[in-house]
Amino acid sequence: MWTDTAFLVGADPGEVLRTAPPPADEAERRTAAVYRSVAQRLGRAEGVSRAQLLSLEAARFGWPGLAARFASAAPPGEPTAPWRVGWATGRRADERTVRVIRCDGVHAVLAVRNGRLVAVDAGPFGEVRALDVLDGTSRDLFKAPQDARVVGSVESGGRVLLLTGHEARDRHWNTDRQGPDDTVRVWDLSTGEPVGEPLVVARGRLTTVTAARADGRTLLVSGGWDGLVRVWDPATGREVAEPIGGHRGWVTAVATAQVAGRAVAVTAGEHDHHVLVRDLLSGRTVGRPLTGHSAPVLAVATTHADGRALAVTASEDHTARVWDLATGTQLGTPLTGHGHRVCAVATARVDGRVLAVTGGWDHTVRVWDLLTGAQLADAFTGHDQPVNEVAVTISDGRPLVVARATDGLLRTWHLTGRRHGGEAIDGPGRKAASLTMATVGGRRIVATGRYDGTVDLWNLDRPHTTRPLPGHTDAVLAGGMATAVVDGRTLLLTAGRDGLVRIADLETGEACGAPLDCRDTEPAALATAVVDGRTLVLTGTRTGTVRIWDLAARQETEPPLATGDDRGVRALGAISAGGRTTLVTGHADRTVRIWDLADRAPLGRPMHGHTRAVERVATALVDGTPVAVTTAGYDPHPRVWDLATGQERGEPLYGHRRRIADLAVTALDDRTVAVTGGDDATVRAWDLHTRTRMGRALRFPYRVHSVTPVDGGALLVGFADELALLPRADLSERSDQPVL
Repeated sequence: MWTDTAFLVGADPGEVLRTAPPPADEAERRTAAVYRSVAQRLGRAEGVSRAQLLSLEAARFGWPGLAARFASAAPPGEPTAPWRVGWATGRRADERTVRVIRCDGVHAVLAVRNGRLVAVDAGPFGEVRALDVLDGTSRDLFKAPQDARVVGSVESGGRVLLLTGHEARDRHWNTDRQGPDDTVRVWDLSTGEPVGEPLVVARGRLTTVTAARADGRTLLVSGGWDGLVRVWDPATGREVAEPIGGHRGWVTAVATAQVAGRAVAVTAGEHDHHVLVRDLLSGRTVGRPLTGHSAPVLAVATTHADGRALAVTASEDHTARVWDLATGTQLGTPLTGHGHRVCAVATARVDGRVLAVTGGWDHTVRVWDLLTGAQLADAFTGHDQPVNEVAVTISDGRPLVVARATDGLLRTWHLTGRRHGGEAIDGPGRKAASLTMATVGGRRIVATGRYDGTVDLWNLDRPHTTRPLPGHTDAVLAGGMATAVVDGRTLLLTAGRDGLVRIADLETGEACGAPLDCRDTEPAALATAVVDGRTLVLTGTRTGTVRIWDLAARQETEPPLATGDDRGVRALGAISAGGRTTLVTGHADRTVRIWDLADRAPLGRPMHGHTRAVERVATALVDGTPVAVTTAGYDPHPRVWDLATGQERGEPLYGHRRRIADLAVTALDDRTVAVTGGDDATVRAWDLHTRTRMGRALRFPYRVHSVTPVDGGALLVGFADELALLPRADLSERSDQPVL
């Protein structure tokens, strides 16, 4: 039986999932769904952290009762985090999830070995390994030469063959597309024995491969960086026809089919909007090119249905299309639904139907009936990175959909079933670039700016989106949102990559005048400040200046502040203390600088310490002293600066192990607290008075990209395509730990 404490006592998540009996009732089914969805993260969490992560995942599915039960199952007496789980969106929650496992191989491919779907890759010393997609077990298969990389797998005569590439590197380890020769070796995936002779390709690294039957033998068809399609016999390692050109750039996809009794190659190129169909041995065009896509084609798969040879193409134009290879005509309308480029496609037969599976940069997987063009069920969700390979397999008589993402995660879903059955709330969609919060007319409103330029408003008390605000034509800058009150109106300011700072009234949701035009200097950071009763808008630019605007008058005050760093101002913060407003700038040259904003004069020398460009600045008063906290992306250690002396206060704040994406300062009780979130999927808090970590880190199922304080001591966190509201927790049992 599933229990809420199964993972809170040190049990291995993978073993529990493998050995647990089927759920007996709805409560157990929900518990199992939560475990499966987050199991890959649970293995690195302990006690309270596991309880918090499970509670958050249950909230994402829309099961608040289960979320509360998980939270209460935390071991007593352990230090907790400063916040607890309130509500969370569940755009990527999927009850059909069977398993989530990690495949760390850079060149891994999906293949069938002894009837099981596996992800195969070659290690740094040539060790070829297979990771079972269904049970997560891994085993070494055989040893290839040290420089091996997996090119692909094909089925031939009842055997599955694995192809590995081996580049002849020069003394500088040059591996660009014009540089090395490539040697392709063929192996029997079941026995690990080499098959036939290797193929040597001069200055043409191979990237994709498939198999075909022609002249009574199995031939391999490959495409490479040199833009050529090669047909060769694996038994001899020799090409059986002249290489086929015709593509611009490298060959992105190769598939084969039988058309009117002839073996044909169906291929796409890096810069082509069409697909070529050519006789495998003669290279002559069969029919006409498959034209219709408005952007390059990234993947091709073929199948046969109703006596016709069909091809499915996936493109950067966000669509997939189905073609009759004999006539070169498109069947039906494009398969639409993906919100970004489609870069993976596979075909399968399930219960008598011919299906196509597509995956894309919108992180979703979709399944289509090829003959009707209808999408089957909801999109399969859960990935946080683009999907680059898809497949269908069978387990216990049930079809499963499998997808591998660019971050190495493999997700498996049941083909049928509901995506989520709770009261799950859809998140903001493509990862929000920025968050900010304001209280308007008694309502707590959060604005989210996205990478597609959209700006949405969220009502935190009844979590749902209102109508979008006037958006940008390009992405909203990360950290490019701020609020200000002018003439009794609460205004939202957003800076975008289109070079504009747009202003909207949060009460009415309407644009408030013309945007501030910064296109000539390219804004990179945004902040507001009040000086002598005037509300100022500050924009840091990529040309190394800070432009200052009077928000009420909509006029720029002259001249811009020249910071002396022509590599760009990446972050801004301002604070008023002792009758003076101090501006803090973070720079691409890795320095932090402070200025008297009224006089536009530097205060002391640039402050050094970060090892990367400074991307976030937050300011606060700590024991009456103005301080700035700064972060620098892949330098994962925040630093605290005394603005009165221009010196760093003690050691950096250690804790994060990967890139820090966002930073905020808030107040909890009588303490001033710095909060950070990053690529290690955690949110961490530090007491700036004592320089101690506050309780445990909060763990999330995906990378954290935004944190913003909310009235009442709460915290709003953006992670992947989701949002989570975290109310204040009881810190009576907090265990402060000194910074190491």
